[in-house]
Amino acid sequence: MSNIRRTDRIRSFAGPLRNIAKRGETASPPIGFDLREKRREIKYKGLRWIDIHRPTLEDITYLEQEFGFHPLALDDVMSKIQRPKLDDYTTYIFLVLHFPIYDPSERVAVPSEVDFFMGKDYVVSVHDGQLKPLLSMWARAEEDEESREHYMSQGAEMLLYHIIDRLTNYLFPMMTRIDQKLDLLDERIFRGDPRRAVRDLADYRHDIISIRRIIRPDMLVISQLENGRAAVLAESMQPYWGDVLDHFQKVWDMLGEFRELVETFDDTFNTLYSYRTNETLRILTIISVLLLPLTLISGIWGMNIPLPFQPEFGDNPYSFLAIIVLMLITVLALILAFRRKGLW
Repeated sequence: MSNIRRTDRIRSFAGPLRNIAKRGETASPPIGFDLREKRREIKYKGLRWIDIHRPTLEDITYLEQEFGFHPLALDDVMSKIQRPKLDDYTTYIFLVLHFPIYDPSERVAVPSEVDFFMGKDYVVSVHDGQLKPLLSMWARAEEDEESREHYMSQGAEMLLYHIIDRLTNYLFPMMTRIDQKLDLLDERIFRGDPRRAVRDLADYRHDIISIRRIIRPDMLVISQLENGRAAVLAESMQPYWGDVLDHFQKVWDMLGEFRELVETFDDTFNTLYSYRTNETLRILTIISVLLLPLTLISGIWGMNIPLPFQPEFGDNPYSFLAIIVLMLITVLALILAFRRKGLW
C-alpha cells in the first residue's frame, strides 16, 4: 500500500470522539480480566509492548502524543468494524486483523478485531479483550522473565510475529471442535432426531462459512507482510510470515474439507429422509390397497347380511361368516401378490 504522508488531509479527533461508544463500550471483558488495566506496558531491552483494551479518547490522545500516529489510523482504531488491512506509514505500520471467536448465544463464530502499530522499538496492540491467546501471552510476558526474553529479545517485528502466530495457532482448537461436532452429526443423522440433525447441519454450515469469511482477508494481509510491503519490515522476517500464512492456509483447507463434509451429510440426510418418507408412503399405499376390496365387498353385501346381534341373524347365520372369510381370502391373496412382487 502506498505511503500516507503527514501532509494528507488530517481528520480532527472529533471523529474518534464520536466513535468511542462504538468500540469502547460494547465488548464485555472476559472472565478474570482486570478492567483497571485497560492500558498496560511491558519494557524489555529498549522494546516496548503497549496493550490497550477497549480504547477510550484518553488512550487515543496518549497514542497520538506518545507516538504521533496518523489521525486516520487512530480513527480506524476506534471504528467498530474495520476490514483487515496493512497501512505503511514509512516509520511504522498499522495492521488490522480479525480472528474468530465462538459466540454461544448465536451458535456461530464472530470476528474479534485486533489492531497493531509496529515501529522500530515498539508494538501497540488494541483489542476488545476477547482474544484469550493474546491475554495469556501478555500475562506470561509480564510475569515470566524467560517468556519475556523469548518474545521481546529479537525486536519489534519478531514480537509482532509471536503475537499473530499465537492468535493463528488458536484457530486449530476451533477446527478440532468442528471436527468433533461433525463426528457426532454423522451418528445423529442415522440414529438421532432428524429435526435436530437439520438444525445442526444449518448451524455447522453457517459456522464454517463465517470462519472462512473472517480469515480470508487476514491471509491477504499476512501475504503483504511476507512480501515485505512496508519500509519497516525486515527481509529476514519473511520466512516467519510465510510460516504464519502456511498456518492460515492449513486452516483454510480444513474448512474447505469441513464444508464438503457438511454438504455430503446434507445429501445423505436428504436421501435418507426421502427413503424414509417413501417407505411410509409405500406402507400407507399397501394398507389402502388392502382396504379397498374390503370396502367394496362390505358395500355390496353389507346392507343385506344381518349382523350377529340382529334378530334376523338366526335365519342365515353363515352369510356373515362367508363375507368375513371372503374378506380374509382377498386380503391374503393381495398380500401374497405383494410379496411375489417384492412390495411387502
